[in-house]
Amino acid sequence: MVAACPYPTMQGTQVYIREMVRALVERGHLVHLVTYGHGEDLDCGGAVLHRTPLLPGYRKLRSGPDLQKPLLDALMVAPLLRLARRGAIDLIHAHNYEAPLPAYLVRSVTGVPVLYNAHNLMADELHRYFNGRARRRLARGLAGLLDREIPRRADRCLAISEDAVPALVGLGVRPEDIDCLAPAVHWDQFADFEANPGRRVARPTVVYTGNPDRYQDLDVLLRALSLLHRQLPSARLLLVTGVKPTETLALARSLDLPADALEVRVTSRWAEIRQAMASAQIAALPRGLCRGFPIKLLNYQAVGLPVVACAGSAKGLSDGRHGVVVPDGDHRQFADALLQLFTDPARRRRMGQAARTSVKRKHTWEQRVEQLEHTYRRTMGLESRGGLL
Repeated sequence: MVAACPYPTMQGTQVYIREMVRALVERGHLVHLVTYGHGEDLDCGGAVLHRTPLLPGYRKLRSGPDLQKPLLDALMVAPLLRLARRGAIDLIHAHNYEAPLPAYLVRSVTGVPVLYNAHNLMADELHRYFNGRARRRLARGLAGLLDREIPRRADRCLAISEDAVPALVGLGVRPEDIDCLAPAVHWDQFADFEANPGRRVARPTVVYTGNPDRYQDLDVLLRALSLLHRQLPSARLLLVTGVKPTETLALARSLDLPADALEVRVTSRWAEIRQAMASAQIAALPRGLCRGFPIKLLNYQAVGLPVVACAGSAKGLSDGRHGVVVPDGDHRQFADALLQLFTDPARRRRMGQAARTSVKRKHTWEQRVEQLEHTYRRTMGLESRGGLL
C-alpha cells in the first residue's frame, strides 16, 4: 500500500487504511505500507512501515495541499521501488491522488500492477482549501486535470461509494475496471456499546467527530445549532477533532452562540472519541456533496446513535429508520430534525438500535475482506473481470 499522508492518524482516510490493513493481516497477508515519515502514536494495523525521511520542522497532520508534499511524494519512490525489485510485493494499492504518482512510476520500471483506491474527487474538494477567486479557479483547473489523469491510468479502480462509479466512468475509466467496496468497521471496537448510549446524559447533546476542514460544511451544523438553541436552550454541540477548529470557533462567535452551547475537544485518542460519542444522544453529519463514504458515519451508527445527515453524505443511511436525511446545505431542516429527535426519546432509541444492527450485519471487515481479495486477484489478472462487486 502507498499512502501519501501522515500515518497513522485518526483522520478518516488513515483510519480506513489502518482498518483495511488489519483485516488483511488477520487473513494472513503481508502488507507493506509506504508512507510519510511522521504520524501519531497509534496502532498502525499490523503493516510493515516504510517511511520517507523526516523533513526538518514538518509535522503537519491535517489534510490539504502544501508546498512540502511534492517532495514527500517523490521520496516514496525509492522504498516502493526497492520492494518491487526484490519481489516483496504482488501489487501496489495506492490511496488517494498523490500515491498513484510514485506507484505509476514504479510500475513503469517493474511491471507491478496498481490498484487505485478512489476516496474522493478532487473537483469536489480542492478549491475549498483556498481563499480568493483566482486561487480557487487555479485549484479547480488542477483538480480537473488530476481527476482526468489519475484514475484512468490504474490497472483497476476501487471506489468506496457507488456515487463515485459513474463519475469515474465519466473520467474515462471502463466500467468493467471498477469495483465498489464501502468502508467497514471491526466490530470488537463497538461490541460493548448499547443503542442510544447517551440517553442518560442530562443535557441534549449532538456530537460531531472529525476534521474541521471547509468541505465538511460545519457552517451548516453551527447555523442549525443557533436555530435549535432558540427553541431548546439547553442543547449543545460536542465537537471532537484532532486540531483546533479556528474557523469554526470564529463562526460560532459571529452567530452569538452562548459559550456553553459548543464544547470543543481536541484529541486523536480513540478512547476519548468513544467516550464523546457515548455522551451524546444524536450524531451530526453536515457535509453535502461527497463521492466518498464518511468513516464517521459508520462509527456513529455502530455506537447506536441516530444520525442527522445532509443527503450528499448519507451513504446507506435510511431516512426515518437509521436517522434523518435533510437536503444539502439546509440548516433550517437540519435544526428541525435535531429538535424532533431530541423531543422523542423512543424514536431515537429505535433509530439507534436499527443503525447499530445494520452496521453489524452489513459493514464489518470480516465481510469486506474477501471482496477486497477478489479485487486484488482481478488487478493481478488472476480472475476474470466482472465489474461491480
